[in-house]
Parts: sequence; structure tokens; C-alpha cells
Amino acid sequence: MINRPQRHCWCGNNELKSFSPDYLVCTKCGTLVSQTGLTPEQTLVCEDSKDFYGKEYWLSHQSQDLGFPNIYQRTRLDLSERSLYWLRTLLTYKLPPARVLELGSAHGAFVALMRWAGFDATGLELSPWVVDFAQKTFNIPMLLGRVEDQQLEQQSFDAIVLYDVLEHLPNPLATMQYCFSLLKPDGIFIIQTPNYIENKTYAEMVAKNDKFMEQLMTIEHLYLFSERAVEMFFKHLGCNTLHFKPALFDYDMYFVVSRQPLAQNTVEQISSSLATIPSGRMVQALFDKADEVDQFQKKWLVAEDDRAARLRVIEQQGEENTKLQTQLTQVSDHLQVIEADRTERLQVINQQATQIEQMEQHLQEIIEANHAAYLEVINEQAAQIKQMEQHLQKIEADRAARLQVINEQAAQIEQMGQHLQEIEADRAARLQVINEQAAQIEQMGQHLQGIEADQAARLQVINEQAAQIEQMEQQLYNLQIQLLVRILRRLKLLKFQPISSSVLMEE
Repeated sequence: MINRPQRHCWCGNNELKSFSPDYLVCTKCGTLVSQTGLTPEQTLVCEDSKDFYGKEYWLSHQSQDLGFPNIYQRTRLDLSERSLYWLRTLLTYKLPPARVLELGSAHGAFVALMRWAGFDATGLELSPWVVDFAQKTFNIPMLLGRVEDQQLEQQSFDAIVLYDVLEHLPNPLATMQYCFSLLKPDGIFIIQTPNYIENKTYAEMVAKNDKFMEQLMTIEHLYLFSERAVEMFFKHLGCNTLHFKPALFDYDMYFVVSRQPLAQNTVEQISSSLATIPSGRMVQALFDKADEVDQFQKKWLVAEDDRAARLRVIEQQGEENTKLQTQLTQVSDHLQVIEADRTERLQVINQQATQIEQMEQHLQEIIEANHAAYLEVINEQAAQIKQMEQHLQKIEADRAARLQVINEQAAQIEQMGQHLQEIEADRAARLQVINEQAAQIEQMGQHLQGIEADQAARLQVINEQAAQIEQMEQQLYNLQIQLLVRILRRLKLLKFQPISSSVLMEE
């Protein structure tokens, strides 16, 4: 790299901010300005073997440094590609025998093609070796040196073309201002130059490996314009008409500039003009063949797009198949896991079923044992109740006998008899309660089949009932005693002979 003092923008703005290691960007017009590029003196070619734009620029620099075809290869390649493309644009706005100057014409193929079409075309280059090469290769007129140093008539050219030249000019404003002086009032510029997309940072370009990175040739590309910068540039020169056209390469911009409104020639006018001279017919044949190639290329692009689309579909289907295969594998693995888990769960269920069966058997044994115990208790209670009934029957018989005696002895004891009837009613009620309790005990014995814990509760109820029965017996006994005492007292009042206590005790 060649270190230089800060280069100012073509627009005169000194306020530039950093863009990349070797470029600053103008804050006014958006142009990238190289800070390590050639000085105006270094762009001149004084010694072809040493200077930058000398012979080796077209040979080793193109092939080894930039990876492009060298000048010998380009004399053939450029004719069928870019030269035809540029000639179509020129014919659209100017017809032969218009006078045309190409700045930076290199090997001269485009100048030769313009002359074959009938234009009065001249090329210009800085290197004596390249000028001589172009003259010998294509037999064309060539100018040597800077355009500002040529003895050219003012307003004598219909068109001046610059393809990949504007970015190399050390003072583009001054050079283009001079070129405007060479154009006729209705003259045009046709220019191709790299297109810097504003607001796209260097970091973004590096991250995306942007094609424009190839245009950051800091030594030779001194000014890289944006579309806005180009418009400002030519308005500054008094040019109000600027039409952008499709560029041959996507990293370039391609446009036509004029002071006056542009008029376009029809296809018929261009064909008629080319048909006036034999070489023009050859150029028309090249156009026709290029059109065929273009149509074939369009069809090929359509077919390629279709192929790419089909390939994408196939790839998508392959990806979907892969995904489905992966999902199938995952499902299969999951099913294996589920099957293993199912087998394990089935084993556990079988074990649990065995345990449940054993528990049911044990529970059945417990229920049967409890049932037998309950029946035994109930039988015992039934026997006790039967004994109690027999005892009550005896008491009832004794009571009847005593009532008969009392009825015979005195009518006054009628009330006692009524009381005894109440006692009998109470006894009957108590007997009914006992019978109901017995029925309840029987029902309780049936319910005790399901729950072992309920056994203790029901036994407690039975014990409580037994205690109640015992209390009832005691109460009944006490009532008998009380009855007898009352009878004795009544008899005493009636002057009956009292019954001895020994007799009462025996009874």
C-alpha cells in the first residue's frame, strides 16, 4: 500500500468518515474515497516497464494479481460479450457516422467494433505499449496520454464512452468537465463504473462475502460512486439528463448522461444504418447471433430455474423423507420402549393380581372367621335373651298371680294394677326394643363381612347392649321389689297379714 495524505472527495467535502481500512466515505455525497491510491503523477505512464498503468498492468497484474484474463485473451472474449452490449446502447442513442471517443480503450476491440458499425471512433490509453498493441491488433486510431493533454477540437464528438474508467481518474471532476467541452450540445456520455450501495457497511460486506469487495482495489480505484453520488456529480457539471440502464455485471452501474433530453433510435433505424456498409452487415449478423444466444440463454435460464426448482423439490422431498425416516426411527425406538414398559407393567400387573388374589383369600378367611365369631356372639346373646324371656315369663306368671291375689283382696289396689299394666306395657316395649336390637345385631353381623375395623365398633355396640340389658334386668328387679313393697304397704293398710321376707326372698 502507498500511504498518502488524506484524499478529499471530488465534491470538495473534507469531512470523511471511516469505511474500511483503506477507504473513507464522504458524508455529503456518499462516495468512497481511497486513502492509499495512486497520486495524479503515478497514474501517468512514462516508462512502460515500470509505471503502474504500463505494460504489466495488462499482463501480470490482470492475470496474477486480479485473476482476470490478460489483454491477449480479452481481445477475443470482450468482442462477443461486453463490446456488443455496449454497442447496442450506443446505437440506441447515436447512429453512424457519429464521432465517438473511448477513454481507456485497452486492447481497442470496442473501438474496432464501433468502426465496423460505421462510427468514426477513436481510442485513448496511457501506455505506449497498449496503444501500439491496439493499433496492430485492430487497425484503429489511438491517442496516447491523458485526454486533457490531447489537441482535440471543442464540441466535436457525438459521444464519449468510459467503461471501468471513472473510478481510476485522480481528478474525475476536472477530467469530465474537460470531456464535456469536447461534446456537441446533444452529445452523450455512456459510463460503466462499480456501484457502491450506500448504507451497506464494510463489516456487512465482509460477513456476506459481497461481490463488491472485489472492487475495493485501493491503489487504482480512487473513487467508488453510489447512484446518488453519480447524480450529484453530473448535476454539478450541468447535466440534467441521466438514465440508469441494466448493467452487464450486477456489481456495476451503467448509465447515459446528456445535457439535453435523450431520443432513442428504433430497431429498424439501427438495422437500416448498419445495412449501409458491408462491415455494418457483419455487425448486424453478430447482433443477430447474439440475440439467438440471448434467447437460448434465456431459455436455458428458464430451464435452469426449472431444474433448480425441481432439484429444490427433490431436495425438500429428500429432506422430508430423511425427516420421516428419522421420525419413523424415533417412533420405532419409542415403540420398543413402550413395549418394554408394557411388558414390565404387565409383569407388575400380574404380580399385583396374584397379591390381590392372595389378599382376597386372606380377607375371605378373615370375613368367614369374623362371621363365625359374630354368629357365636349372636347365638350367645340369643341364648341370654331366651333365658331372660323365660325369667320374664316366670315374673309375668308371678305378677299375674300376685295381681289375682290383690284383686281378690281389695278393689283399692286397682290403681296398683293399672300401674302394673304400665309396667307390663313398658316391659313389652322393652321386649320389643330387645327384639329390634336383636334384629339390628343380625344386620350388623351381615355388614361386618366387609370391614375388619368395623368389628371392634360392632362388638363395642354389642357390649354396650349387653350392659344395657343387665341394667334393664337390675331395673326390672328393682321394680319388682318396689312393687312388692307397695303391695305390702297396701296390704298393711288393708289389715292383711304381711308376707314374710323369707317368702319374698324365695320368690
